Amino acid sequence: MRRTFVELFRAAMNDVGARPYPYQERLAAEGLPELLRVPTGAGKTAAGVLPWLWRRLEHPDTAVRAGEARWLVFVLPLRSLVEQTAAVVREWTANAGLAGAVRVHVFMGGEGRDDDAWRMDPSRTAVLVGTQDMLLSRLLMRGYGESRAQWPVSFGLLHSGVQFVFDETQLMGPGLPTSAQLQGLREKLGTGAPSRSMWMSATLAPQEVCTPDHREVRGVVELGEDDRVGGLAVPLNAVRQVERVEVPELAAAYPAGVAQVLVARHVSGTRTIAVFNTVERAVAVQAALAKLVRRGGPEVVLLHSRFRPPEREGLMDELKAPLSAAGQIVISTQVLEAGVDLSSRVLFTEAALFSSVVQRAGRCNRTGEFPEGANLLWAPPPSGRGQYAPYEPEDVETAVEALTSLEGTWVTSTRLQEMPVVPKPVVHPVLRRRDLLQLFDTMPDLSGADIDVSQWIRDGQDTTALVAWRDLTDGRPGEREVFPAREELCAAPVRDLKTIVKDSVGPLWVLDAAEGAWRRAQFADIRPGAVLLTSTASGWYDSRLGWGLKHRGPVTSLVRTGRVPDGMSKDDASCADRWVDLIEHLEDVEREVGLLAEGLAPLDGLSAKHLKAARLAGRYHDLGKAHFVFANTVHRSCPEGEQPPGEGPWAKSRHRMGRHERKYFRHELISALALLHPDSTLLDDNEDSDLIAYLAAAHHGKVRMSVRSMPGEAERVPPRVLGVEPAEKVGPVELPGGKILPRIVVDPSVLFLGGGPEGAPSWTLRASQLLSQLGPFRLALLEALVRVADWRASQAYRTPQPAPDQAVSSDEQPSAAPLPIPAPAGAFEQEVLW
Repeated sequence: MRRTFVELFRAAMNDVGARPYPYQERLAAEGLPELLRVPTGAGKTAAGVLPWLWRRLEHPDTAVRAGEARWLVFVLPLRSLVEQTAAVVREWTANAGLAGAVRVHVFMGGEGRDDDAWRMDPSRTAVLVGTQDMLLSRLLMRGYGESRAQWPVSFGLLHSGVQFVFDETQLMGPGLPTSAQLQGLREKLGTGAPSRSMWMSATLAPQEVCTPDHREVRGVVELGEDDRVGGLAVPLNAVRQVERVEVPELAAAYPAGVAQVLVARHVSGTRTIAVFNTVERAVAVQAALAKLVRRGGPEVVLLHSRFRPPEREGLMDELKAPLSAAGQIVISTQVLEAGVDLSSRVLFTEAALFSSVVQRAGRCNRTGEFPEGANLLWAPPPSGRGQYAPYEPEDVETAVEALTSLEGTWVTSTRLQEMPVVPKPVVHPVLRRRDLLQLFDTMPDLSGADIDVSQWIRDGQDTTALVAWRDLTDGRPGEREVFPAREELCAAPVRDLKTIVKDSVGPLWVLDAAEGAWRRAQFADIRPGAVLLTSTASGWYDSRLGWGLKHRGPVTSLVRTGRVPDGMSKDDASCADRWVDLIEHLEDVEREVGLLAEGLAPLDGLSAKHLKAARLAGRYHDLGKAHFVFANTVHRSCPEGEQPPGEGPWAKSRHRMGRHERKYFRHELISALALLHPDSTLLDDNEDSDLIAYLAAAHHGKVRMSVRSMPGEAERVPPRVLGVEPAEKVGPVELPGGKILPRIVVDPSVLFLGGGPEGAPSWTLRASQLLSQLGPFRLALLEALVRVADWRASQAYRTPQPAPDQAVSSDEQPSAAPLPIPAPAGAFEQEVLW
């Protein structure tokens, strides 16, 4: 029997007396609007999750359940909010008895145990929680901390049948207009299934999410009178007294001065929170406090965005623990400005963008637990370099004027939010249609560089990359050094990492995925979202202070068994626990494409012939494995004295595959050339032959919109393109359905303008026409269907997690949670490409 929304809410909260706020009930009855504007502490997270969950799984109307998005993607500006939000959503679903029906996945960079489970079973209801960096970069087909080959799959799945929730939008910077533009472009260019967006903030104005392609906000929900007189009345009416405190204006004396104020104003047995605009000032004040607070005094906790997850989790546990008789002083940055459910008797904030000050004030007397009121202390940031960072000087000065006008008054959160403070208009780069179409091509330029999407994600001064520390033998990563796990990674400012490389302060290593090996990082490798390794001896990290160039080593390594990076010349994906012939694998993949499409139905944006083309691409995607280069690699995979149990051709070896004899050889390019060959007859009279060939070529994410030679290939004799030479012989090959590929001779020159029969379009022209016809969202979804089907079929041939010394990595075999096919969890790993 299905539950009412109130019943589900009570179960999720594990409280039979709990009652959703009236505005939350409106969301459950009417669906999520585009703009939810309610004060801090008013239950926005629950409002963003539980109404959707009820409508998706428990609404009495079948049409409502079917029409609700299968995934809720919760986008947050800060890493510290991701873990907390994911934990509370898991708690709610478990309390409600829905843990088996709803998966919760986290996007934070690096590898996690369930990183690919969301891809492997995309029809399953799930909540995906991540930072705007990780999620917006994937929505722009440049996923931070993700292999290039995975970009199209993430893009295709995340743009189809999804409900986005963007929280704490005042911290999103350029990510805010980008999220609005993407919503508008999805509606204009078409998707496989409709996707919607909701933006949540206490201070967001509708015009802030109006962009060239998203011109109006459809639906705004705010608190009604019934909300203000009900359960929200106490927190809404909670007061704090505004007071400017005198601290030194000079940067050198500022930390000690603020520390003295915090100690003097702290109330024993309660929590004091101090929020600073930069990590550097927060760390400096913490150091000054450490000298002032005696044993038996209040506990001092420093929390900012530059910690590894295990240390950050430990610090969050300290914040959640019962307070001692002496109480607690928390030193923090914007990470406590939003989302974190924490309150204080005394709160100190630096003057900042006024909407940020409002959010910070919401951490003072948050639930009205101090009926007599609390203290909201403030001061301008100290003079000197970076005084106003990361805000505009005009915005900080405006906030100073507003706070000065409130001096000595008792204010509620509502009064602060209603202050007529207008921030300086900020002009962010706007993602346009042409930008999105250009990003669809994942091939780097001739110099190896990519389009930098950071301009559409986060302000330049806030950009970070990710660093992991390892005990490196001989000071450098080994040949089979595994890719970092999420637990190892710390966000570090790009400017700090560029300083390290520029001044040769210490070693940083980056993955050269064309070769499948780690190499010394160059200045150009330091970019937002990059994943870097360094030695534990390098320092730059302290478990209580986080990232900092002045911190000395050694740093504890948190490495665990992971995946070994793959390169262009290897085919580690093509191994299993038994020999799998080509016909069996092609039949399995074709079947899985159909099952995936059925599970995601209705896909109203894709026609029956598009889905048929995807199934045929699954049937023929591995034709190139009949080529002698692949066959020779299969034979070499066998131990001495062993041979394959038949002539083949084989899709999967029983042994781990090594490098091909031809560097950069890609069997999927052979597949595409064979399908387009006039003598192949496989696609005779099929009007979607170009689409089928494209999807077959793209099934590893390495041969997509552009095809060109790798370094050294064009100059050799004979020349090569991804390991393929002129006049390559393929076939005859027996295929599913009684089809036969006859013996044909393929030539990569037909891919280029003027290289094929007279009038034949080049590969790039064919792919561009498909992009124009289908649009980026639908074409990427079709790619994802074929690739996920390939992964699922491949998963069924394997058994549990390989031993550490046998760990393999592959785009074709990502680690996965249990699926409705006979394969244990965690058996597969994804590859990292060039």
